[in-house]
Amino acid sequence: MSSDTAAGKTPSKRKYLLLVGVIVVVVAVWSGAWAYGRTVLADQLDLQFGRFSEQGTEFTCNDLTIGGYPWRYEIRCDDLKSLDLSGSESAVGGLTAVALVYNPWHVILEAATPAAVSLPLAGVSGELTWETARASARYSTEALGKVDVVVTKPALTVQNPAAEARILSEKAEFHLRPSPETTDAVDGFFSIDGLMVDQLPSLTNPVDARLHLQVLNGAPLLSGADLRSLVLANGGELPVRLVLAEVALGASRFGGRGDLTVNGAGSLSGTLTLTLVQPDDILNSIRPLFPPDSNEFSIVESLLSSLQPTGTDHHGDPAIEIPLLIDNGLMRMGFVTLGRIPPLFSAGS
Repeated sequence: MSSDTAAGKTPSKRKYLLLVGVIVVVVAVWSGAWAYGRTVLADQLDLQFGRFSEQGTEFTCNDLTIGGYPWRYEIRCDDLKSLDLSGSESAVGGLTAVALVYNPWHVILEAATPAAVSLPLAGVSGELTWETARASARYSTEALGKVDVVVTKPALTVQNPAAEARILSEKAEFHLRPSPETTDAVDGFFSIDGLMVDQLPSLTNPVDARLHLQVLNGAPLLSGADLRSLVLANGGELPVRLVLAEVALGASRFGGRGDLTVNGAGSLSGTLTLTLVQPDDILNSIRPLFPPDSNEFSIVESLLSSLQPTGTDHHGDPAIEIPLLIDNGLMRMGFVTLGRIPPLFSAGS
């Protein structure tokens, strides 16, 4: 009986040993693959830092680590700093990037507050703090696929020798993706909620802003192409569609839409339709920015008060419509010149 029992246990023992052996092999192979991937990742980081250095920007990182074994890669950099040839400096408290081993094309990033920027040539410095700052980036084998950035409770302080401004917000978002409706186009979205400026106490209502731009033939931007090269590749004119731009303040809403082009000198041209809904809250907010009994404010107030709605905005509400012509960056409203939009890039860059 004992012999039969021993004989009966032998196959079970062999299966157990075989299972243990398989597990050991799998763990060894997985560990080796993870270690190899970590080496490749470290080499790529060195390569990218080297490329930035060749272009004149030096990055330094205190205590750069790559961990996350066994299921992910986690890159952590404390006190990330950059310095370019002009002397401009930037720093962020820390940056963490995480990707799963079996899905390396989706990277999650999180930044630690604060971030600081110094532009000595312009005499400007700034500090940005936040509650949370997270980003999600999806890649393909050839290009960036989709980017989502969400920052909660951002607070920006900007200083120059003459003044200081502090800007607060509840939330800011940025999204970039290939257009789902137009081939080879790229959609960019930006929004900011609950914007307040300490130096403008007249802004009793927070400002909400939205922007949706579509760059036609802009797919190469997701592969790292610069804007000037893309303009030249499109014959010197790159079409850009302003799908929506809107600023809401209380009951007032100011918006715009239309088609533009960017030329080889970086200048914008095109025609926009501006819309204005219930301008009273905007007028009340900007009134303190003008001197008492200002003639300029009276002209603006009289002009807007005399206009009647001639169309609707994207919400379908009655809106004053105003055509805006942009000619090589110069903005005109009828015969009135409003100013010039600076080039988006230098012609020689």
